[in-house]
Amino acid sequence: MAIDNNLKIDELSFDGIKSNFKNYLKSQDQFRDYNFDGAGISVLLDLLAYNTYYNSFYLNMVASESFLSTAQKRNSVVNLAKSLNYTPRSTTSASITGTVALTVTGSPASVLIPAYTEFSGTIEGKTYTFSNVESKTIFNSSGVYSGSLFLKEGQLIKTRYTVLTSDAEQKFLIPNANIDTSTLTVSVLNSSSDSTSRTFVPAENLVELSITSQIYFIEEVEDGQYQVKFGDGTFGIALDDGNVVVLSYLVSNGTLANDINALTYFDTITNVTAATFTAADPATGGADRETVSQIKFNAPKMYEAQNRAVTADDYKALLLKQSTVDSVVVWGGEDNDPPTYGKVYVAIKPTTGEVLTPTEKKNLINSVINPKKILTISTEIVDPEYLYIIIDSTVKYEANKTILSSDDLIDLVTSTIQSYNTDEINQFGKYFRYSKLSRLIDMSEASILNNDTSTLMRKELNVQLNVSTKYEISFSNAIDATTNGRPSTHPFGVGNKIYSNVFSYAGYNDCKIEENDGIIRIYRTEKNENIGVLLNAGTVNYTTGKVILNSFTPTAFADGGNTLKLTASPAEKDILPLRNQILSIRSADITVNMIDDKSISLVNR
Repeated sequence: MAIDNNLKIDELSFDGIKSNFKNYLKSQDQFRDYNFDGAGISVLLDLLAYNTYYNSFYLNMVASESFLSTAQKRNSVVNLAKSLNYTPRSTTSASITGTVALTVTGSPASVLIPAYTEFSGTIEGKTYTFSNVESKTIFNSSGVYSGSLFLKEGQLIKTRYTVLTSDAEQKFLIPNANIDTSTLTVSVLNSSSDSTSRTFVPAENLVELSITSQIYFIEEVEDGQYQVKFGDGTFGIALDDGNVVVLSYLVSNGTLANDINALTYFDTITNVTAATFTAADPATGGADRETVSQIKFNAPKMYEAQNRAVTADDYKALLLKQSTVDSVVVWGGEDNDPPTYGKVYVAIKPTTGEVLTPTEKKNLINSVINPKKILTISTEIVDPEYLYIIIDSTVKYEANKTILSSDDLIDLVTSTIQSYNTDEINQFGKYFRYSKLSRLIDMSEASILNNDTSTLMRKELNVQLNVSTKYEISFSNAIDATTNGRPSTHPFGVGNKIYSNVFSYAGYNDCKIEENDGIIRIYRTEKNENIGVLLNAGTVNYTTGKVILNSFTPTAFADGGNTLKLTASPAEKDILPLRNQILSIRSADITVNMIDDKSISLVNR
């Protein structure tokens, strides 16, 4: 049937659909002089328009949920990622390593700590359970029972299924969305009366599987749950009728258990009357499951990587799937400064803290990178370099147009700046855009008129006290060589484009760093007069932003640490990172001043 040219189908709004219906009916002889707005037929037109609009909206949503880039519902995104052979990362348990010391009855040669022996830790008033996922043997050493122990947070859960081969729809579901899949152990008993057990492992490579491979596959299904699947007799061994599947796993609290540093033993071990656990470092690695946006970003990258580490994007895809990794940047040794051929450099921003621990770096290289990289290429994980941005913002507002106090507005603007740090920077490769931050400050509250915001760059470097050492500090952005980099309100006074915190040097306790035409000198202040302590301590390149300190030998810092803090004024309003640099705005580096503009007359404006 041909479509009447008088019936338009390119309008999808409710009013437009109804209007098209009216125009179509008016074009017919039977309704040429009909009053559509004042008659009962208007209700019928409303119903038709509503039904048409409802269907168009529904079909649009169906189409949107059919593509990974436009899908919004988690179930849709997970199913689309499944076609790329991607399984979203589950919630991950926090882990902690330390030393356990046992008080033992008698003098046995060794003591076995069974798997899932429980310890507890508390943070922010909440208690979390930690346990060892593998048994640990502690040996007697001259009457002392002590050894290292690795613990993961979570509550042990076991789920059992009896295999029914006659049920084609049988599913082996893990009925908890907060499982840590890395702790999952899958064992299969011959039957409910025969406890002979086989342990199955996750499938890594389909090519290496045979009909006897004891493997399982795991995938996320509806409502965030996970499903375990077994082989079909071709790729992996198939289960028999009556087999009993036992799924053991930890239900995790994700990020909530991070930073716990003290655990208490509250379980029972044969011949052990007490156990003391001493943590080497606070608990780390706890992470929530992948979000929808993370799945949409990571799934195509993993598909492109094809489970190998060859290109820089391959390394990023593999590492971003790990729970301890928040952001990654990768570059070849040929792009390094200085160049180092045959090497790949990886900088990682962890999900908790600012740098990875040596143990975390080692685990990532050995378990994630090395099995998939080219054999002749070595990999080095380096720490990110943080370039801190100091914000000083003076904000004008009209007090008579808001119910908020000046302090409330300061908190509001500060929160805006903190949100900008979280959402726009604080990741590898993210630029600081001055105009965007300034615009966001103006939009913080309706009473705000404008803002005058200044920025400074700060690098912090841990130095060796009492040791003469050469240091290179790179801001990676041009330093303003024409104007005064130090604010007039700074306690160190004015006069330099670069300034530092106070340190002790050559027997003087109030030394600082300043520069003069590219030359770094160390000076102290006496009776409001600057006196040189070392007239040529290094150089500064204003174009590249690199500062070199030669034979720098501080003996102490006024704040009691060993951190040199160098601050400079950027030549441009926008600040850009280089390689493993991350731009970050800390709460302590934000200063906001509010000025009520009501006292300024219209004439003066």
